[in-house]
Amino acid sequence: MTLTDKTSLSVRSRVVREIVSAVLAAVISVVAAVIALRISPTDMMQRWQISSPDGVLHYLLFVNSTQTFSYTTNPNLGFPSGLDAFFVAQVDMQSALAMSVLAAIVHNGILSHNLYVLGTFALVALGGYAFFRALRIRRWLSVLFAVIFSLAPYHFLRVWYGHTFIENYWVVPLAGILVLITAGPRTNPFTAWAARAASRRGRIVRTALPPVILSLVVATGEPYYFVFAVLIVGGVWLFGACGALLTRTPWRTIAATAIVPVSLVFFVGINLLVMAQNYGVRYQSYAGARLISDSEIYSGKLMSLLLPWLGSGFPGASRLANHYASASNVLPYTEATGTPIIASVGMIALVLVVLIGILIGNRTLADTWINRIVTDPRTRVLAVALLWAFLFFMVSGLGVAVAMVAGTQVRAWVRVCIFLTLFGLAFVAMVVNALPSKYGIRFGAAGLLAVVAVFDQMVGVAAAVPLKPTADDNIKSYVAAVDSALPNGCGVVQLPMAGFPETPPTDSMPEHELALPFLYTQPGDIRWSYGSVDGTVGRKLWTDANTPDLFGATVKSTGACAISVNLDGYSDHVDAWKPFVAAAGGNPDAPTVTSPDGGILLFTVGK
Repeated sequence: MTLTDKTSLSVRSRVVREIVSAVLAAVISVVAAVIALRISPTDMMQRWQISSPDGVLHYLLFVNSTQTFSYTTNPNLGFPSGLDAFFVAQVDMQSALAMSVLAAIVHNGILSHNLYVLGTFALVALGGYAFFRALRIRRWLSVLFAVIFSLAPYHFLRVWYGHTFIENYWVVPLAGILVLITAGPRTNPFTAWAARAASRRGRIVRTALPPVILSLVVATGEPYYFVFAVLIVGGVWLFGACGALLTRTPWRTIAATAIVPVSLVFFVGINLLVMAQNYGVRYQSYAGARLISDSEIYSGKLMSLLLPWLGSGFPGASRLANHYASASNVLPYTEATGTPIIASVGMIALVLVVLIGILIGNRTLADTWINRIVTDPRTRVLAVALLWAFLFFMVSGLGVAVAMVAGTQVRAWVRVCIFLTLFGLAFVAMVVNALPSKYGIRFGAAGLLAVVAVFDQMVGVAAAVPLKPTADDNIKSYVAAVDSALPNGCGVVQLPMAGFPETPPTDSMPEHELALPFLYTQPGDIRWSYGSVDGTVGRKLWTDANTPDLFGATVKSTGACAISVNLDGYSDHVDAWKPFVAAAGGNPDAPTVTSPDGGILLFTVGK
């Protein structure tokens, strides 16, 4: 065997080991999530009733994906115009493709959604493993920290909030790799690989390829995360460029480091430009009502970031978090951060180490352990990224400035906390990675962290994040009866009228409640009116029909054959729906179908 053959075999062997390790982290994360959430095979086939009506919205989007690609029109929703989920605020490009792949294999939208949720734990672990390896952490330690990152309470809280796509934060660690690349050759994980190229052109290609590919992947992920990535990566580059200028670094060298923020901004800009097009007036912005003050209301607090989460299994930890939550009246509506205790310790330690280094000075510390940590370029870039990201996370922080300058679409700045969690875990990983292996010190520290993670991040999940699976027997029975009473392809107008995708609750009817019948309707059997996107021609058709006479005329003009009334939507105005049904030709006193619980009525019209 030649030297070249041996080298090639060694490379293949390393690649195989990396793949196996990454897959191991993904598998452990999924199994741990199933155990923590106490999910049974039966639960996978049922709708999870989490804390937010957004959960129903995402089930709708997944059922929709089993009938048509998310970016094409589905005639079974938004009658008569159909639903087109072609807007990044609801379905980002990566999620649309993932949903399409799942739909080709799994034809049940409920199961598809639940599989996607579990799949996010695997994806986040894969992204986390790539980041920790890029940080030059040992392989087995990278597996451990990737699992800890994937099982962050933030992840479980996204499940509880019904934020199906936001819980897929796998691009966050990829953005972390971009931060390492941006900081220069000493932290760039691809520097050695680029230097081994046989020619100058090869070195240029190898230098440019990783940030371009990573930027493309990050830019097609969840919008909140690619916006945060642009701000954090851009900030790290700006600070580095300013430092380079002060040290009289040539302009050409500084400009070469701009490839990361430029690539990221370019791909994000293309994404937003494409997704913002009307394409035949099938989409318009639906979030115009968001205010600049929302960027303060939904920002984060330092104590919420550092304190244990409400589901922590450590004695007294959840009580401490509850005490603070009840004692503080500031930002009562913002989301919980769900920071792992390990990450909180990492954030505090990272700031302290840097401050100690500044106050005491490198010469005083000499060859001490802390000096090696302080002077490590990875520590410095993590500290800069952490502090810069915190300025957007905090109450009345730079997120408000972004809202004032660039718009109010991004408002939940508290979600920057997942970047802060990544940087905190990264510093802990560096410290453990640097511990001596003698006497099993490194393995002991890693074992201790694993125990802490289990108690803090898994033990209390089932109680803090109850999924409450339901078979929706009432809705299923109603849909079956409606299907038997109406011809295939019948258009059913649903009352009360509710906008899509964001509308406040109507009397006692929660947001997105009108989507439930669609979840259990066979394609082509019934066309439901819910899903008419705000700002589109289809939605305007119904918003203009705001009197009984106009409503009756619109129902007749669309060819609808029935009206469905959700009585919870009229709990404060009990008989307000009756004139509308009568104007459309129905008999308000003689429903054709009544749901088993009596809460939904169907009236046939048009005969």
